[in-house]
Amino acid sequence: MFRKVVYGLAVAPLLAFGTTQAEAAPQILGVIASAGPVELNCDYRECGAQFTSYCLEQRRNSPDRGTPYYIYDTATVTLEGVREDGTVVALDVADLLTVSTERGHSAIRMTVSKSILREFDLAAVRLSIGDNATLVPEAIAGDRRPHTEADIALAAGPLSALAKQVMTRGFAKIDAARVTASLINALPARGRTTESVRAAVWQDVSPATGTPGYELARQGFERCYDATFVGLSSLRQCLGSVHDKFISELNVNYWQSIETGS
Repeated sequence: MFRKVVYGLAVAPLLAFGTTQAEAAPQILGVIASAGPVELNCDYRECGAQFTSYCLEQRRNSPDRGTPYYIYDTATVTLEGVREDGTVVALDVADLLTVSTERGHSAIRMTVSKSILREFDLAAVRLSIGDNATLVPEAIAGDRRPHTEADIALAAGPLSALAKQVMTRGFAKIDAARVTASLINALPARGRTTESVRAAVWQDVSPATGTPGYELARQGFERCYDATFVGLSSLRQCLGSVHDKFISELNVNYWQSIETGS
């Protein structure tokens, strides 16, 4: 039986300054629930992973890469550390987790400082995304169209519920996007990787044959593997495009549902 310890203090979302008066807040995002805990990969300064997201507000701009967000309801995300002896340490999401966009509204990156490994005596950090996780862009100084409390409540409530219904109808693509995100997370965050890592990544992280998105994810990986073999682009970049195509098709279906009132 794992022993559980809780660390961290909740803090309010921080304001992001330094933007121009002409800027307006980008879209509120939903996040696809993870199939289980996702281990965060660590480099010299942080531990992080990519997760699948989608736009809840069609009539706002898509966020630029690196746009900071906060989790509307931190109870929808579970952050845990694991010690060498197997002890599971519950960590405070609001205090320790940083969220930013990776590729528009289709992928986000969640990170913690690598220093928490030493601070809490951890061997690894893992993250689970629950149902109805919603991300709100951090406030910006001089925002000409800030999100109101009513905007946020609408997105996190009725719009999130509708999006979940639409996304569930396309579960194979959701599953394929999750698998593809796992492939991306297994690759080095920067630069080209070795051929041995490229060749082994599918076997290392792919799901069992027969899962809903297995075939879609496999076909996407094989296309990217062949297309990037000569080095014109990286496997990670190609898989990012494949991932975003899976989720963007479902996002369009959601937008159409809003327009038709279904």
